[in-house]
Amino acid sequence: MKTEEYNLNISDHQFKVKGYWLDQVDDFGRAVDYPVVVICPGGGFTFHSEREEEPLALRFSSFAMHVVVLEYKLIGKTPVYPTALQEMAKTIDWLVNLPESMHIDKSKIILAGFSAGGHIVAAYNGVATDPKLREKYQIDRYNGQHAATILGYPVTDMTVKGSFPEDEKTLRQISPDKALWKTQDLLNKNSKPTFIWLTRTDELVNVSNSLLYANKLAQLNIPTELHMYESGIHGLALATYVTKKPGKNKYLNRRAAGWIDLVMSWLEMMDLVL
Repeated sequence: MKTEEYNLNISDHQFKVKGYWLDQVDDFGRAVDYPVVVICPGGGFTFHSEREEEPLALRFSSFAMHVVVLEYKLIGKTPVYPTALQEMAKTIDWLVNLPESMHIDKSKIILAGFSAGGHIVAAYNGVATDPKLREKYQIDRYNGQHAATILGYPVTDMTVKGSFPEDEKTLRQISPDKALWKTQDLLNKNSKPTFIWLTRTDELVNVSNSLLYANKLAQLNIPTELHMYESGIHGLALATYVTKKPGKNKYLNRRAAGWIDLVMSWLEMMDLVL
């Protein structure tokens, strides 16, 4: 495997992505094109959680998948949206335009978002599959499309009471556009299959987020799998020692740690693995 950082541009804005590229295996006797997972880590739109970057990238890589980590726009002088959507679109466009020598299966681009990063992926699953919204948010200039999404303890509806974000100032710093507050309302018949996992006792993101999103997917008859574990804190990541914060056993959760095996089984069912 090799890793490399890249600077991509949209208009006059630059952002960073990091690629984890699998090597070719001589024993296979032929070249192999691998699926690619684009990870949007969480962090409340104020930072990118490293616990949801390289540890997750290496885990997905162990299932024969390239991985790209997208360091999307955070809260700053200008709102997160619509820039974050454009960054995702540019990342996918960049992937589909990489040379064949990178051995990417460009029909198997999977988006994975966690917590706040889940909001970007959830919103993109609606915006990018609706021609009018693609034009509205200026992503129609980019090529390529995703095949599926994975959401881990995601923020999907920023208007849920007692859930992130807890104040309107932060909400408007993320997006002054109310149309992006409820990502379930962006979904349409062309939105992509989605796997969602969360814990019932999540203290930061109310379970209603995932339930509302999954319900809308089901109404649209889009392949959906939802796993809600009975207990566990927010931000479990892999829920193993790899992503455990030092001295904080609450970041270990043996049952929830099984989410990634369930994801891979689901992707296999969707014919999105090697």
